[in-house]
Amino acid sequence: MLVRTALTGACCALVLAGITGCQGDDVQPEGARLQETGKAPTPAPGAALAIRKAADVTTSAKSSRTRTTMTMQSDRRVVTLTGEGTFDYVRHVGSLTIDAPKDSGIAGPLQEILTPDALYMKNAAPGIPKDKWIKLSIAGLGDGNLVSGGGTDPGTSFEILRGVNDDVVLVGTEKLGNDTVRHYKGTLDIRKAHDLTPPEVRGPLAAALKTFDKAPIPFDAYLDETGRLRKVEEQFAFLMGPSDGAKPAPTTKVVSGAELYDFGVRVDVTVPAEKDIYVPPAPSTPPAKASGAPAPTGKRG
Repeated sequence: MLVRTALTGACCALVLAGITGCQGDDVQPEGARLQETGKAPTPAPGAALAIRKAADVTTSAKSSRTRTTMTMQSDRRVVTLTGEGTFDYVRHVGSLTIDAPKDSGIAGPLQEILTPDALYMKNAAPGIPKDKWIKLSIAGLGDGNLVSGGGTDPGTSFEILRGVNDDVVLVGTEKLGNDTVRHYKGTLDIRKAHDLTPPEVRGPLAAALKTFDKAPIPFDAYLDETGRLRKVEEQFAFLMGPSDGAKPAPTTKVVSGAELYDFGVRVDVTVPAEKDIYVPPAPSTPPAKASGAPAPTGKRG
């Protein structure tokens, strides 16, 4: 219940409260929208290799600032979360500040600290002391925190690019701020990404394999002239329950994005101490009922 409450604050309860499976979806990435307007993607030799190498090239920058976006669509409701933070690609730690939805019951932004093993969240749900953190094990999150925290771990968002399939194409060149970037689109294979990722940062993808084992995941990636990842969008679709035969299973669409900039920035992140982590109270046990026949209440006449 604690996990559900915390992630409801980030509008992500849908991810953990009822996933029965996960698949790629026909959510249209930015590249597809460009194609519809007549700018057809151009096949490019070496495109898949450029995307695959982007993880190592970006890691070599050691750190960056990041802006994250996450858009979720379920039935007629669309929720968008935005965040900002920094990430250290050497220590694999970072922090994010995410704007909470107005109807979440949370006053103020959601604070997160990201590590390879755990996600720490502050101001995550009503009723939890504001000076306490919630600690969630990455291994216990069915998606490896690709979307659970309301913003994808920037390191994981480009490590997953190691699993790029051969269908990647070059859409063209675009401006991102003052920089010219190459825009690629294609699909990703989570298992392939897991197998090609260094063991020390494989934990989130190992957890995600429980959910994202088979279906390809559409993506858009933007690389600068050095081959560093500057922006990425990845498309997910969560099945929220089984199909009843008459209609398909309900699906929640999620588009997760991150923009990386200010490479080499200093990252100051302190993992919360145990005394600062919220521990929910133990559930109370109702008193046991007495067994046997009730005692007589009076004398016989």
